[in-house]
Amino acid sequence: MKYVNVFRTSDSNELAIIKNLFDDAEIAYRTKGEAMDSAANIGGMGNYGLQIEVEKSERQRAMTIIEHSGFVKQPLEAEKPTGRMPKTGNWIIVVLAALVMLIAIVLFVWFMNG
Repeated sequence: MKYVNVFRTSDSNELAIIKNLFDDAEIAYRTKGEAMDSAANIGGMGNYGLQIEVEKSERQRAMTIIEHSGFVKQPLEAEKPTGRMPKTGNWIIVVLAALVMLIAIVLFVWFMNG
């Protein structure tokens, strides 16, 4: 059986609600990230968060249940997040410039007094 990812979240409560809805509809599913969440309460903080997968043949029915439950903010198929550069902003340039100026002043005073 091939399983496809239909829902991803960082909130274990949302995952529990979706699991309950799938149980009521008798849709076979499996979850990822739940063991880490139970062990350390950090499952939703991982790269892929908490995920729920259903059989490929049940995907459309599962998506209908998710949409009717109000969890439509999630993508239809959870994709692996792409890496991106962190936003450093202009403040890092100001801090580095101030540090260079401070070092230059210290060296200038040190060599002028010596």
